[in-house]
Amino acid sequence: MHLDTERDPDGGWYDRFVHLVDEDGRVVEELGKHPTLDELREAERQYGDRLNLWQQGLVCKECGNQITDRFSARPDGHLLCWDCASSEDGEEKGGLTVNVDPTKTVLSESKLNEKSLCDYVINVATGCRHGCKFCYVPSTPAIDSRDEMLGEKAGVEDPQRDWGDYLLYRDDLPERVHEGLQNTDFEKEWKVTRRGRGVVMLSSGTDCYQDRRAAQITRGCVRELVEADIPVRILSRSPNLTRDIDLFQEADGLVAVGTSIPSFDASLVDALEPNAPPPMARWEALDELFRAGVPRFVSFSPTYPTMDRDEIREALSWFAAVDPDVVFHEPMNPRGANFDMCLKATREAGYNDVAEELERIHDHGEWTRYAIEHIELVREIAKEQFSGLHIHSWPDRKLIDAASRNKEQRLNRLRQEASPEPFTQAGQF
Repeated sequence: MHLDTERDPDGGWYDRFVHLVDEDGRVVEELGKHPTLDELREAERQYGDRLNLWQQGLVCKECGNQITDRFSARPDGHLLCWDCASSEDGEEKGGLTVNVDPTKTVLSESKLNEKSLCDYVINVATGCRHGCKFCYVPSTPAIDSRDEMLGEKAGVEDPQRDWGDYLLYRDDLPERVHEGLQNTDFEKEWKVTRRGRGVVMLSSGTDCYQDRRAAQITRGCVRELVEADIPVRILSRSPNLTRDIDLFQEADGLVAVGTSIPSFDASLVDALEPNAPPPMARWEALDELFRAGVPRFVSFSPTYPTMDRDEIREALSWFAAVDPDVVFHEPMNPRGANFDMCLKATREAGYNDVAEELERIHDHGEWTRYAIEHIELVREIAKEQFSGLHIHSWPDRKLIDAASRNKEQRLNRLRQEASPEPFTQAGQF
């Protein structure tokens, strides 16, 4: 499947009709003049094939130049060459400022192999509309070191405080992933660690299915990775991920899809994740993946300090019902400005008991006790009541350092474990 263009005899030099053509040269869909990026990406999805939009005769809506390499789109979807896209001002929609992400990086090596998640990450955007108060991403160098760019592109004054108010898309990532994979010597250049196993994760710094535009970028990247026989992990809080079940099934076990559910207390989750879908909607997406036979996992993270045995058992019972390959678990870690934002959010929502507990675990000794207790409690309940549920714990390094010798050894063993997921054994690695 590819695009073909036909010049409009009554128009200018770059005024062209765009057709979607199959392998036999038959036109399967007329896309008219200046099809939007949304229309082109949805055509990919409808016909189940990747369309590389470079050098296809498509033209920039602003200047009329052909799209031959990097590109993006306006918020209305019209294609822009990179020169025009780079000069665009951010546009605000419903309190969210959107724009183009100038990031050159396509695929980044990741230390998330320490959590048995991946060796590489692809982030389809900078920023995230969910605005989770506990999110650590704004404090990482990928965000924290780019204050000037974020201010220029989205009017960001404080990347942490403004988290959830800006989103910069990387629209041409599928094309750049394709080019990068074509030029990769996997035997010599591809990192494969014992716990990361060569897996690529979408995404660690944003939600790759948070909206339709992000989902379209994600689908293109996943297809490119699968065609290169690379195992892929997808983590999202959005039920939008079910839109690509057909692709996940075609991947034949090479893609694992999961969601984060810290609690089923919808009101409390809403206070801490103000723009994210409710936890039950995420579980329903997992259930749909289960019924479709797609490999799946759960991120039970971060568990709140107010959660007791009954609440943890209830959450695990919901997880067990969708038979995930693994449940990743991590307690809350009170660090940086995001912790202060959690305190403020819980107080404003009337969860004074949660705020008090958060204040309590701000003390390092109290946090150590809570974190170890939750790690042990989650594993104990799973072992006693849900024998088929595999828990993979994520003990923080600082927690291990603060633990007693006996617990330190056990936590170290947990940290060194590799998750038991079958999809990591698929692919060329």
